[in-house]
Amino acid sequence: MFQDLRYALRMLAKSPALTAVAILSLALGIGANTAIFSLLDQVMLRLLPVSHPEQLVILRSPGPKSGHTWSDVDEGAQSFSFPMYKALREGNDVFTGLIGCYPTEASVSYRNETEHVDASLVSGNFFEVLGVGPALGRMFSLDDDRVQGAHPVVVLSYAYWQRRFNGDPSILNQVVLINAQPMTVVGVARRGFTGVQAGQTPEVFLPLMMKPVITPGWNALDAWDDYWLPVLGRLKAGMTIPRAQAGLQGLYHGLLERQASTSHWSSSSARAQFVGRRLLLKPGGRGRDVLDHDAGTPLVALFVMVALVLVMVCTNLANLLLARGVSRQRELAVRLALGASRARLIGLLLTESIVCAIAGGLAGLPIAAWTLKGLVDRIVAGAGIQGLSPRLDPRVLVFSLAVTLAAAVIVGLVPAFRATRTDVNVTLKNQSGASVAPAQVRFRKAMVTAQVVLTVLLLVGAGLFTRTLWNLRHVSLGMRPDHLISFDLAPGLNGYKPDQTRELCDRMRQALAALPGVVSASGAEIAALTNSDSNSNITVADAPPLSDEQKHVRRDSVAPGYFSTLGIPLVTGREFTSSDGPLAPKVAIVNEAMVRRFFPNGEALGRRFVFGSGDVKPDTEIVGVVKDAKNSEVREDYLPYVYLPYDQDPKLGHLTFYVRSFQDPVALAPELRETVQRFDPNLPVPKLTTMESTINEDLFADRLVAELSLGFGIVAAILAAIGIYGVLAYTVVQRTREIGIRVALGARPGEVQRLVYREVGPMLAIGIALGLPIAYALGRLVESLLYGITASDIPVYAGVLVLVAAAAGLASFIPAHRATKVDPMVALRYE
Repeated sequence: MFQDLRYALRMLAKSPALTAVAILSLALGIGANTAIFSLLDQVMLRLLPVSHPEQLVILRSPGPKSGHTWSDVDEGAQSFSFPMYKALREGNDVFTGLIGCYPTEASVSYRNETEHVDASLVSGNFFEVLGVGPALGRMFSLDDDRVQGAHPVVVLSYAYWQRRFNGDPSILNQVVLINAQPMTVVGVARRGFTGVQAGQTPEVFLPLMMKPVITPGWNALDAWDDYWLPVLGRLKAGMTIPRAQAGLQGLYHGLLERQASTSHWSSSSARAQFVGRRLLLKPGGRGRDVLDHDAGTPLVALFVMVALVLVMVCTNLANLLLARGVSRQRELAVRLALGASRARLIGLLLTESIVCAIAGGLAGLPIAAWTLKGLVDRIVAGAGIQGLSPRLDPRVLVFSLAVTLAAAVIVGLVPAFRATRTDVNVTLKNQSGASVAPAQVRFRKAMVTAQVVLTVLLLVGAGLFTRTLWNLRHVSLGMRPDHLISFDLAPGLNGYKPDQTRELCDRMRQALAALPGVVSASGAEIAALTNSDSNSNITVADAPPLSDEQKHVRRDSVAPGYFSTLGIPLVTGREFTSSDGPLAPKVAIVNEAMVRRFFPNGEALGRRFVFGSGDVKPDTEIVGVVKDAKNSEVREDYLPYVYLPYDQDPKLGHLTFYVRSFQDPVALAPELRETVQRFDPNLPVPKLTTMESTINEDLFADRLVAELSLGFGIVAAILAAIGIYGVLAYTVVQRTREIGIRVALGARPGEVQRLVYREVGPMLAIGIALGLPIAYALGRLVESLLYGITASDIPVYAGVLVLVAAAAGLASFIPAHRATKVDPMVALRYE
């Protein structure tokens, strides 16, 4: 092995250009694969850093519900009411423990410094069931989670302890203000534990019983029909998911019957559907799959693309090594004649490939680290996803090693077999030392044809994702995002009561509107285009018969001037004014989608409705209709929407302010902060951003997929062009004598060029014929990621055909041009 290694290094050094190309190509391919795999591993594959994560399961119950639902994934199937969670926890016999956790935000004050932080409300047994110990102090127990509002204790995350308190152990048993409530720090979670959901890094953990303090105005701890709590469980030893599911159905069905008996139902079938829901379990070793659900499919698509690029790199290098093997046939024939076995020579040639691949893998590691850091930085800045590591961990390094060895085998094995399959007598008699069998030429053309197939796949994917981004960029939002800036304000988290919050927001809005350069200022309880929404069932007076699902509408509480500030046109009626206060009659403004569903005759003004179902009296009058606008995300359809005056919201605790200006809105940022500080210096001003930046953040995943897939497609086209060029250049050299004879017999330059172009025609035709249907099939698999187009989008396929043909034409031009310059006299003496 040492002898083969020394010989491989000498042979690679004798061909520095080929060696440099091989190492650089492999480094780029392996580095890109390693970076994308690292993201994929963190989002979809990595287990939670807890005790026996394989025993964890996620509870879900799909189907209709009555009441309010908070959800971040799975259409609400993973959200349970707190009383239901508590009853399941105490009555089951399949779990060693059942935990609940709810992500939220909190305002933390310590030594006159206040900041908003990510928080997690957790059950008292949260850390015990997960097997997570403290780095300092102690963790919660069930005794810390029994009485509402009576357990003012907090556990800090290790990272937050280091960042905010400089790792000072004296913070233990100190009091900090959380939402203006004194709470005692009882512990610090161990290093590396960031909760049970990838992409979220709660900085403080609080008992569920403190929810009234953490979410002022929304208790929900006693409400069976308020679904807001994600639940995970740890199965008993030896318990399987099917057995656990079967063992839970009796308990769950009884609890549903109990709840249904105290609820109002629009029909007996609705009640039957509610009671008939099943309690299902899914593996939870990787934690809650919110980020997986949102980013998993795009990441898998990118990983497949970058893997195809690596395959193309390997194919190109294999083609180069095939050509190099032809030039070494005489050497290999001499070795065979002297008694070397074919296996010995294959091992020798494979050693060269392995050395090349290992060098490429080592060179790819810094490329992978640089690429991963760039991607993570972009994801954090563009999508706000936290907790992704920019460092390559041992799992990823093992993957990189596996990819390197696979590349070595792919690159070296076939050329080694081909190069050693030689007739010793014929090769030694051949004075040129290189005889090319037609089968070898056909094999090289087959490899180039495969590259064309892969190029078509990658370019079609890039085209579909790029077209999707174009469509999203140019879709009508129903509003004017230019010259608009927003920021969040949550006085409720600083101890403000709802009445105080309304008064502060009114004064703040007037002060903002009076700033120089400001056109108007308004606000909304739910920020637009931030993937947040609130929804409820409504009952409309004298409405056409609708199903329970069709009675579902989105809702938001907004300030006066909201629609003019955001540029949402008013169709009829009026906007809210300051007279629509807490004591005024209830009013609402609806969008056109709401009118189309509930008022098919188009007469919505003056009609009344009420939130809820059953025997309820409509008490809210519609005073205006506005154009449809995108509210939750750019991708959403126009849905029925109800806007309410924020002055009539009895639980108002926060508001997102919107300010429209004549000038660049970014220039207003310092004045906006100063204005808030004048009212209350302890109020943080998070998420100060322009509406265009908000839209960019909403489209971040689409942008990232489109940009990377386009880059991979361009690389694939270049690699295919290099492959075509290599085969044609090699063919011209091998057919020099034939071309010389044709020129001597009177062939014109155009005829000689056509002779070369005819070589690429079959490769191109077969590659496109195979690539297009495969690309369509793969496009169907990722159709959920597309917007405004389908997997059969004709312009994309037409553009791909033009690009592939252009790349093939450019790659063929130089060999064809060289063929026309063959001197017949030189060619006839070629042998």
